[in-house]
Amino acid sequence: MVSGNNRDMQDLPAKAVLGRAALIGLVTGIPTAIIWADMQGEELDGTVLPAAMFLLAIILGTVGARLAGLPRWGVVGLVGGSATWLLIGALAVLVPVPESELFGPLPALVAPVYVVGGVVGFALSAWSFMLPLRWWAVALAVVVPLGSWGAAQYKPQILAWLEVRSFERSGVPLIAPAIQGYRLVHVDLNAAGQREPEPSTWLEYWRDATPNRGFSEIQVTVWPAAAGNPRDSCLAVTENFGVPLRCKSLPGDRWVRTGAGSSWVTVFARSGDALVMLNGSGIAEADLVAALSTFRPISAEELAMVM
Repeated sequence: MVSGNNRDMQDLPAKAVLGRAALIGLVTGIPTAIIWADMQGEELDGTVLPAAMFLLAIILGTVGARLAGLPRWGVVGLVGGSATWLLIGALAVLVPVPESELFGPLPALVAPVYVVGGVVGFALSAWSFMLPLRWWAVALAVVVPLGSWGAAQYKPQILAWLEVRSFERSGVPLIAPAIQGYRLVHVDLNAAGQREPEPSTWLEYWRDATPNRGFSEIQVTVWPAAAGNPRDSCLAVTENFGVPLRCKSLPGDRWVRTGAGSSWVTVFARSGDALVMLNGSGIAEADLVAALSTFRPISAEELAMVM
C-alpha cells in the first residue's frame, strides 16, 4: 500500500518535478563546479578528491530529492548526483578554464557553465524516472552523462579526427614540399571567405641557425587551381610597406616577386592541380625556386599532426 505522502510525491506534475530537480541540481552543482574549476591543471590521479566529489554530489542529490519530495527520490538522488558529477567533469575537460596574462586562470568565467551542466543532469534524471516509466527515458538519463564523460576522456583523439576530416573535406589539394634541411613546424587550414574566395593550407618551414649560416623560414600556401594563376597572383601585390615590388617570369609559368632591400622572395607556380606560393626569408631565390620540384602528396593525418 502506498502512503499518502508517497502518493503525493508520485502525483507531482511534470513542471513541479523539473523545477525542484533543477533547484537540487543547482545546489549540487555549485560546489562540484567550483572544485572542478579550481582544481584544473593539477594532478588528481591517485588522490581521493574525485571520489570525495562524486560522493558529495550523490549525498547532496539524494538529500535534496528527499526534501523536495521527488518521485523515487532514492534512485533520482543516486542517478541525478552521478549525472551532475559526470556532466560537470566532462565540461571541465571540454570547456577548460581560460587564462589571462594579467590575472592568470579565470575559473569564474566557466564555473556557471559547469553549474548549468549539473542542473541539466539532475533535471534529466528526475524527468526520466517519472511515472509512467519509459525505458528510453531512463536510458537517456544514463547515456547522456556517461557519453559526455567518455567523450571528454578522448578529447585529443576526437579533435585529431575532426582536424583530419577538415583537411579531407577542405577541397585543397593535399600536397607539401619536402625541402632539404627544413622542418615543417606549423600548418593552418583557412576556409574560404570574403578575403580568400578559395580555401587554402598554410605551412611554415624552419631551418635552424648554425655558426655558418643564419635562421631561414619558408612559408608555403596551397590553393585549389581555381584560385587563380601564377602571373596574376604575383602581380596582385605591387608594394609592401611602401617598398615597390616587382615580378619576373621564369620558364614553366613560374613567377618570382622581390622587393628592393627586402630579404623576402616569393615564388608562384602550379603544382599538379594546385596553385602554390613559397615565401622565403634567408634563402636564395634559386633555392626557393628549386623547392617547387619537391612538392609531394601528403596525408591529412600528417598535416593534422603538425597543427
